[in-house]
Amino acid sequence: MTLADTSLQRLLRAYAPMCHRLASSHEADPELARDLAQDILVAVWRAWPAFRQQCSERTYVARIAQYRIATHVGRAVREPRLAPLSDDLVAGEPTPEDHAIRSDERALLTAHVRLLPISLREVAVLLLEGFSPAEIADTLGITSNAVSIRGLRARELLRVSLENSDER
Repeated sequence: MTLADTSLQRLLRAYAPMCHRLASSHEADPELARDLAQDILVAVWRAWPAFRQQCSERTYVARIAQYRIATHVGRAVREPRLAPLSDDLVAGEPTPEDHAIRSDERALLTAHVRLLPISLREVAVLLLEGFSPAEIADTLGITSNAVSIRGLRARELLRVSLENSDER
C-alpha cells in the first residue's frame, strides 16, 4: 500500500462524517442522503490524485461535496415531485379481482339465459346488449308490447333461476 493510498484512506475516514452531515442537510430522505454521501466520497476518491495542496484537505473535500450536492439538487429539481399514496386512494380502473368477479357473474348469467325458452332468450339477450324495446321489436319482427311482456317473463325466470342456484 502506497503513502497516497494510506493518506486517502485516512482522509475518507476523517471526512466521511462531514460528508454525511452535508448530504443530510440537503436531502431529507435518509436513503438518498446516504447515497449522496457515498457519491461525495467516491468523487473525493477520484479527485484525490489531482489534489495539489492549494488548500486544506477539509476545504478540498467540502468543495467536492458542494459540487456533488449541487448536481444532486439539480437532478432532484428536474424530477417530478413524489407524493405519498393514501390507503383510501381508489383505483381508476377495476382490479384483477373485480375483473374475475365480473367474468364469473357474466358466465353464470349466460348459463342461466341459455336455460330460457328461445322466445324469451332472444329478448333477454338483446335487452342485456342494451337494445331498446323498439329496436328489439324491429329486430325480431314482433310488437313493442310483446317485447315488454317477454322481457318481464325472462327477468322473472332469471331471478328465480339465479336464486335457486344461490341456495345450492
